[in-house]
Amino acid sequence: MRVTWAVVASAALLLPSLAQAQNSRWEVQVRDQLNRAGSFLSDNGYTMTHELKTGSLRDDASEFFSLELDAGKSYAVVGVCDGDCTDMDLQLFSPEGQQMSSDMKTDDVPIVEAHPTQTARYRVKVLMAACTTSPCFYGVGVYGK
Repeated sequence: MRVTWAVVASAALLLPSLAQAQNSRWEVQVRDQLNRAGSFLSDNGYTMTHELKTGSLRDDASEFFSLELDAGKSYAVVGVCDGDCTDMDLQLFSPEGQQMSSDMKTDDVPIVEAHPTQTARYRVKVLMAACTTSPCFYGVGVYGK
């Protein structure tokens, strides 16, 4: 009986590590995709302006995050998701809550552009429109010029 409990206790300790390894695999995949998108944007004069935002969402779920954008700059906000996602969407909202830009196409690399007229906090809505194995991991990069 003692050996059985030891095995169960060992397995329970390993479960978080296995889940973390799985999460890391998907996060690495998402970061690699953002790096490729960033290379394309840097070839067009953009540089990364904010820390990468990563997370996970279930199919048909969404969440918001805020970011400060400077007046007079041009921004591209790019989303990517893991291999279990076939459709991710982005929406960008002004400080007053008005939608400024969106990419609701059926694809897994949404891009929204912004040309803020005021330096302020803006909100980005990430929508996981189609995820075959929930949750799906995503990343959002913000690039400016």
